[in-house]
Amino acid sequence: MHAMQPSFNTSAVFLLVAAAQGVFLALVLCTHRRGNRRANRVLALLIFLFSLRLLETVGYWTKYLLVIPHVWLTTAALQFLFGVLLYFYAKILTARNFKFQPRAVWHLLPFVLQTAWLTRFYILPRATKLAILEKYIFVDNPSSTWFYFLLALAQILHMLIYTGLTLRVLSEHSAKFKNGAISLERISWRWLRQLAFGFGSFVLLLLAYVIALQLGFPYSRTIDAMVLLCLGGLIYAIGYMTLRRPEIFSGALVVKAAPKYEKSALTPSRAEAYLAKLQHVMAAEKLYTNSELKLADLAERLELSPHHLSQIINEKLGQNFFDFINQHRVAEAQQWLDDPAKQHYTILSIALDVGFNNKASFNTAFKKHTGMTPSQFRETRVKADKV
Repeated sequence: MHAMQPSFNTSAVFLLVAAAQGVFLALVLCTHRRGNRRANRVLALLIFLFSLRLLETVGYWTKYLLVIPHVWLTTAALQFLFGVLLYFYAKILTARNFKFQPRAVWHLLPFVLQTAWLTRFYILPRATKLAILEKYIFVDNPSSTWFYFLLALAQILHMLIYTGLTLRVLSEHSAKFKNGAISLERISWRWLRQLAFGFGSFVLLLLAYVIALQLGFPYSRTIDAMVLLCLGGLIYAIGYMTLRRPEIFSGALVVKAAPKYEKSALTPSRAEAYLAKLQHVMAAEKLYTNSELKLADLAERLELSPHHLSQIINEKLGQNFFDFINQHRVAEAQQWLDDPAKQHYTILSIALDVGFNNKASFNTAFKKHTGMTPSQFRETRVKADKV
């Protein structure tokens, strides 16, 4: 008869405390009334799922799952949610008035599929689950089939993909920040990037470990603990930042409202004159086609201070510099896409010619200003011409 007594060790205690802290931190973020509440709730859910994963692992290590075998594998599919939640956390923080679209549910499909597949295990009686669990929990080097290896690999690649998408969101946001389009707390942007890299490091370590096991490397509880300690470390890191930098969770990444310019020396008549000059220069010289154009560059061309130029764009046009420039680029792109003589131009070449640095940012800006992607816009024009 196998010993069924719990056997706590240092690693298990560390993970148990991390999980408890994660649950507490998730509760705090959910009830936090300042800042971007939606972003805080998404982060809270992510931390809570981290904690659940750690709790099941502690239960497995300490053999408490033998007492409550119905808990076994209840968190197995959660890794299909980790990357998704991190990605949406970044999207909500860095996008103005971000809204979840109905198609966003497709991001949950892998999680739903694995959960549905595991249902046949969940409905098994307690005795059957206990018999299966004992075949693994008392074995030092449990065997793993190729199917479960491929499933684990799919989860890891899924998390890596969403880590990459998160870093791309931050990279695009960094470009806006450098162009002076958005006022940000730099420390908050850096923290979000560090969180993404920390999560990515955990995923890469997990990938190396899973591949090593499949290649015949003996199972090691120590290495297993190291992988999960990285996950617990993320919870500790987030908790540490909430104490040291509470402003991060109080809306520091939210786009700040345009200043009221109460002490500005720019008179209404001068503002109107410079606005007319601005619109003339943009139309005649097409400065927006310069992908490196910055607020200071345009202000210098107009012989105006950047502060006053920003005031004119904010107050007279109701836009920030970034949207103002992109609006002109999109309008230029629409002319190109609508020109039958330029149908052989690719979407990417048009994007570069009108001033965008890449196709992704072009698609995002084009859809924001027109409600459709460049490809959809071109298709509607082609169909209209045929009619």
